Amino acid sequence: MDLSFRIIWFEDNDEWYRSLSRRVSKYIKGKNFKVEIERVKASDFVLQDYQIQNYDLLIVDYQLEKIYDQEKELNIYGSEIIRMIRNGKFVNDVLFYSSNGFEKLNNVMKQEGLQGVFIADRDNDEFMEMVKLLIDKAVRRAENLVNIRGVVMDTTSGFDNKIRDLIGILWRTLGDKEIKIANDIKKRILMDNIKTAKKLEEKYPEINAENIDELLNERDFSSIRQARLLSWCINSNEMLQKKLLTIIQDCLQLDQEVEQINFYKLYDVDIIKYRNALAHVKKSPSIDSKVIMVEIDGKPIRFDQKLCDQLRKKLLNYEKALDSMYDYIESNY
Repeated sequence: MDLSFRIIWFEDNDEWYRSLSRRVSKYIKGKNFKVEIERVKASDFVLQDYQIQNYDLLIVDYQLEKIYDQEKELNIYGSEIIRMIRNGKFVNDVLFYSSNGFEKLNNVMKQEGLQGVFIADRDNDEFMEMVKLLIDKAVRRAENLVNIRGVVMDTTSGFDNKIRDLIGILWRTLGDKEIKIANDIKKRILMDNIKTAKKLEEKYPEINAENIDELLNERDFSSIRQARLLSWCINSNEMLQKKLLTIIQDCLQLDQEVEQINFYKLYDVDIIKYRNALAHVKKSPSIDSKVIMVEIDGKPIRFDQKLCDQLRKKLLNYEKALDSMYDYIESNY
């Protein structure tokens, strides 16, 4: 699981699906995940067309579609879909439900020999109760060191690309501020590390629109340095500054005034410090523990379920902010 919670849903009743899928989506978003629900028509389902292992939950109605073969009416049942998936050696959690009630489904499972399947009545409250339990189960399972580290590293690597893209398009708007920022890069960023600074300064005697992308892709030009440069670019363009800072304010849900917002400092505290802490945490026999201790700014931090939830929210908010800024600049400049 990454920042998306993925569901495949087999259901033929449009109205019921629309109503319940909205409730399911709302619950998942409340857990600070993006929601991806793919509704599939049973008669069109081909197992090989789907990477079933990438879905966090499968939801299957018992009575699905009626099809006609040589003028004969045939029913497609959810148990056939589940059997196909299990025969494919996929062990995803499956919620099997029906308006026929719990006993009917229980008998079907016994007759069909279905394994690892949860069942519920189609009654809205009972259905939602079971869905919530399975979502909570998947979220808890994902909150171990290996998964948390993977989510943070993958997401922030994506942020690196977004920040580089933003700097690239903002650089075109700098005008006479380009020289000042180029000098600041050399004096205040490259010189942070003397050994790499000499090498990079020799490689980039001038920094301009032609080579800024290449510089940003240098391994030594770290994520926090890129965030710092993005802040300079935002603040150097008076026409764009207020709009971009307002986007940051809205997406990050900040209480502070727009004029006081510093993207670089926020990004360092909210994202980079956690990424660095997880990157350097040592594996231990308690790798699957619900509580992981990391050190940030010399202080021990409990990386528990609450902190995981807060970090997912921050990652989603920063992703929205970076995408929104890029979309605005791309559309208007």
